[in-house]
Amino acid sequence: MLPAHHPSDGRFGVILNANAGRVTRFLAQRVRWAVGDEHVFLTESQEHADRALRTCLERDYSAVFAGGGDGTIVDTINALERYRPEVERLPAVGVLRLGTGNALAHWLGASWPVMDLHRFKSGALTTRQSIRMVASEGTIFPFGGLGHDAAILNHYYELKKKMQGTALQSLCSGLSGYLIAGFGKTLPTYLSRPNPIMRVVNVGAPARRIRPGGEPFGPGVAAGGTLYEGPACFIGAATTPLLGYGLKFFPYATTRPNRLHLRLLDFTPWECAVKLPAAWKGTLSGEGVFDWYAERVRVTFESALPYQMGGDPKGYRTEVTFGLSEHPVTLIGQA
Repeated sequence: MLPAHHPSDGRFGVILNANAGRVTRFLAQRVRWAVGDEHVFLTESQEHADRALRTCLERDYSAVFAGGGDGTIVDTINALERYRPEVERLPAVGVLRLGTGNALAHWLGASWPVMDLHRFKSGALTTRQSIRMVASEGTIFPFGGLGHDAAILNHYYELKKKMQGTALQSLCSGLSGYLIAGFGKTLPTYLSRPNPIMRVVNVGAPARRIRPGGEPFGPGVAAGGTLYEGPACFIGAATTPLLGYGLKFFPYATTRPNRLHLRLLDFTPWECAVKLPAAWKGTLSGEGVFDWYAERVRVTFESALPYQMGGDPKGYRTEVTFGLSEHPVTLIGQA
């Protein structure tokens, strides 16, 4: 279903993560000129961002735009959720394209931040995407996973830190950095390791397998039933389709209301590399690919696996529960 188009309405605030590499003094000044200095908050910590969001709520802004990458957007959404019991309504969340992978910004059609803010302030049409996000461990996020994807993320951050201040710093940042980390460290690390055993149990409404194209098939698996038990290199859940750089890894994330897209892969490291183009286009299918529409599942592993939420590394886990957030989040996209 295509999102409805709306004229922008009411006052709005802008929260910029001062620690993000693309949030420069020049950009911050341009944003202040575009929307008014009193509506722009340059934050340096989560505590500072929480105070800025409280100010936005006290001013009853219709929207809050956040800039600094997917992690900053996820932090903003979760900080707002904590205020939900105290206010009549939460503002919609706008996404400024100021991160590295920019998964949400790609999905919502964000362009140059100053231009997007100018358009919103002028009353240009925008889209609204109201989605229930993935919920786990008291946090809500658009996508998350365990296995090879989180391992690449960990290796990327290690590489980026190691090369900071050297002549290779720019090469080891962004997409090229991810590719270097993936092919140079993650792939060799996992070549000699068998895929760990995972068990996926449905703990919510009946879950359905998904055939290529997005149609459910087969009988529903009721709560308590096992969806999968066996080797796997990755498992993840999402309610938005894209990972960083426009990678359409969860193509069925928005096709069934009140269901998340659960994806499990049983590939060798070489198969992961070979199938990357198909994963990028959203056409990954066939042997070793398992997709479900689910409401809530519990996943256990024989050994601890690296974990990421919304593109941020979160350590290691031997058990994770993926469910749907209780309340939907309204995201602003460009028409």
